[in-house]
Amino acid sequence: MTRTFTYTVVIICVFFFTQNGNAQNPFEKETDVFANAADAEKIYLQLSGTTFNTSETIWFKAIVTNVFDHKPTQKSGVLHLELIDPLNKRIVDKNLLKINGGTSNGFFQLHSSYREGNYIIRAYTEWNKNFGSDFITSVPITIYRLQNFAGKPNPIRDVVFSKDLTSNKFSISSTIAVNELDSLHTGEAVLYMNWKGGKDSILIKQKRREPNINVQHKVSLNIPIINYRLKTNNEVFTKSIVLDDEHGSLQFFPEGGSLVEGLQSVVGFKYLNYRGKGIEIQGTIEDENNTKVAEFKSNPLGMGKVVLTPEAEKTYYGILTTNNGNTFKYELPKAKKMGQVLSLIHKESDRELRIWNKEKNSDSVFVKFFNRGKNLFFLKARFVGGMFSYKFQPKDLPQGVIGLTVFDKHFRPVAERHFFNKLKEENLDIIVETDKNHYSVRDSVQVSMSTRLNNRPVPSSISIMAVDSSYFYSTNLDRNTIISYFLLQSDIKGTVENPAYYFENSENLTELDYLMLSQGWTNYKYKDKKKPRSFNAENGLEVKGTVYDIQSVSKKGRRKKNKYELNMLLMGETSEAYLQETDSTGYFRFALNDSYGLGRKYVIEPTDSSNKSSVLKVNIKKYEAPEIAYESEKVIVPIDSIIEKKMIQKIEQDIKLDPYLYANTITLNEVVVSDYIVTPKRAKMVELHGIPDVVIDSQELLNRQEKWTNNLYRWLLFNYPKEIRVDRFGSAAGFELAYVYGAEWTYVVIDGIPIHERDYGLIGNIPVRAVKSAEIIRNTNTANRYHSQVFDCAPICNPPTFPAILAIYTHSGKGLSGAFPKYKKTNLINATAPQYSPIREYYVPQYTEPSKIDWDVPDRRTLLYWKPNIVTDSKGQAKTSFFNSDISGKMVVICEGITSIGKVGYSELFYEVE
Repeated sequence: MTRTFTYTVVIICVFFFTQNGNAQNPFEKETDVFANAADAEKIYLQLSGTTFNTSETIWFKAIVTNVFDHKPTQKSGVLHLELIDPLNKRIVDKNLLKINGGTSNGFFQLHSSYREGNYIIRAYTEWNKNFGSDFITSVPITIYRLQNFAGKPNPIRDVVFSKDLTSNKFSISSTIAVNELDSLHTGEAVLYMNWKGGKDSILIKQKRREPNINVQHKVSLNIPIINYRLKTNNEVFTKSIVLDDEHGSLQFFPEGGSLVEGLQSVVGFKYLNYRGKGIEIQGTIEDENNTKVAEFKSNPLGMGKVVLTPEAEKTYYGILTTNNGNTFKYELPKAKKMGQVLSLIHKESDRELRIWNKEKNSDSVFVKFFNRGKNLFFLKARFVGGMFSYKFQPKDLPQGVIGLTVFDKHFRPVAERHFFNKLKEENLDIIVETDKNHYSVRDSVQVSMSTRLNNRPVPSSISIMAVDSSYFYSTNLDRNTIISYFLLQSDIKGTVENPAYYFENSENLTELDYLMLSQGWTNYKYKDKKKPRSFNAENGLEVKGTVYDIQSVSKKGRRKKNKYELNMLLMGETSEAYLQETDSTGYFRFALNDSYGLGRKYVIEPTDSSNKSSVLKVNIKKYEAPEIAYESEKVIVPIDSIIEKKMIQKIEQDIKLDPYLYANTITLNEVVVSDYIVTPKRAKMVELHGIPDVVIDSQELLNRQEKWTNNLYRWLLFNYPKEIRVDRFGSAAGFELAYVYGAEWTYVVIDGIPIHERDYGLIGNIPVRAVKSAEIIRNTNTANRYHSQVFDCAPICNPPTFPAILAIYTHSGKGLSGAFPKYKKTNLINATAPQYSPIREYYVPQYTEPSKIDWDVPDRRTLLYWKPNIVTDSKGQAKTSFFNSDISGKMVVICEGITSIGKVGYSELFYEVE
């Protein structure tokens, strides 16, 4: 069908949403900001990568802005970041960060205890809880265990599956070898299974004569992937099995939302394979009589468009044929008998919106343009011969995702379209230069940065990352950038695959319209109207709760309203005292001064004037994190083979060059267990380092405790002076370090978690009553496996020659953060107040004096430099420097930045190392 356009003068009234007068339609009454989410905050996370091993550190920078103009937020002062294991639905690590000028930065130190597989880094503010999951930033990452892959256990093997067509299910059989994963395991193990829309678990009971157990079960034929997770006393092993690699989904999205019989439409489409990834496809459109009416081919991400004129009463299908000759049929949406169809025509200098009505009448038509929950303008016109046309220029609209909705004469929505409006001059230009184009290994690299907006210098907050480009790009296939996040990802729901791809060049940007066509009506984040707020913004550290008199309760069970005065004493090197009166409901909130650490002990109690009753009850409000809910099919997807190959190569090479990185473990038959009870917490330490030389259990700790030995180091010094020495550093407000006699350095490992050097000053104050056992391990050649996790300078600085280990097990089992128990009293609350997470800088070795370089110590850094908090001056300039590692090849310097008025920029620069 060929369309012939006869352009007739159409009178169009343009209304901007700034009036309220005597409106004739509901849109003229509508305020300019209509969406609930328009008041939210956007949170962008720049990570040092998305693939790591358990010896590495995840570095990140967060940028928090207003939704509409992207200006750095002035609402929230606190940011929550969490490292989440989505399979177990638990938070494995978390950061509490101060937002300063809309930015903050920090790190997650990974540990050998983490299971291998997919994780999520989640970031949110308290204020953003008002807007559901849409404005909680979640970035998927993958973590590999640091291990010798030649001897990697394979406890889930011999997996065989077949199709049972009578029951329409897969029959799956596998062999489970528990002892291969965990030689110390006793009792029952559990095999968990997860798949899209379902889960199950099986108890694995070992028999002496049958160490390997055969397991059988069934799942539906429409399940492409199943994930196994074997959990023993001390280990967790995961494995994903692909049942149907031809499984996929193909969806069709008519432009504007609907097909109409007899009207030509552009139809967008999107194909996802069994991994949930887009791949290039080609196929045909056929009607119900198998007559081919069109052909289609996608881009590399599985998206594209096809033109179709549906005939009355016909059903259409997309037909795909696999390489194996199997044919799959996907139904297109049914065409309506009556309605409107829209088309957005992209031209070089302008765009044109065309709307066709099935009825050739002159009915009224209304069009609303909006962006990020804010109305831009509203068109009121009439169809002429069933057609309406409106031209506009990109410069008249803001940059980013623009929405338009078409309404009929009764103000009912009949069509909707989103499109991306590009304004290159709106972006921040970041110019990065190095002093040379070619360097040698361990050379100094001088970097200068310049930030400009509309060709004028502008101060900006920028980050710089230098990394081995071959490693970075091959292990970060789906990475985003500051531009792709703020202009695209943050305004639409769901996952955008390889978002950086669309902004690499103008040609890729044209393919962005395929993505816009495939979003439909429901994938825009700004649909919901304004709602009441349930959560207030956090401005800083705080302790809040309620207090009431148990006896002052009315006969109807209601608490009488009274005000109380509270004292709060915050412990630390410098104690802080606070005094506050509650409101009439007994609610209180102590706003604390900024401090950094793992938490500070505090005491709250009513003042003498308030404490006339002996039954006052103080309740501290515990912080509630959002629910952990992620789609299982995205969590269990197998790791990309390209990434896996690159990671295995790096891990094996690092282990080969650094003998301390993965020291040989001690097998159980090399030690005598005697009366030492190997608990699950102890099992890993025994396997790594052998049975301890000295074991002090909780009974001995309590029986030999004196008034002056309430803290752990005081107790050890008084009761085991021949085993432990304690040195004090600083004045009376300083800290203590414990050393096992004969050792150059003593690593402290609490509940299996090695303590970072910055936190060693806290260990000595652990209360004796919190300790389940304290154990000394001397003369171990495996202690330096903790070197990279404890010292920032690793692996450049040499590990200690004669290390020892002080292993501490607490009753809470939560490491150092859980080693300070709470008291339970009525009038006195003794607990731990929040502190901002400690900040540390990325360690860069200094090779300033070539004659002093120790070339025997390998420098295998792929991440050469990380500096998240550079601010350019009034001339838009800044400089920094770093040193290369021993890795040769092409390196890339990546800079991202934002201005005070919300303009974002991204830049890359490559150089060679020989």
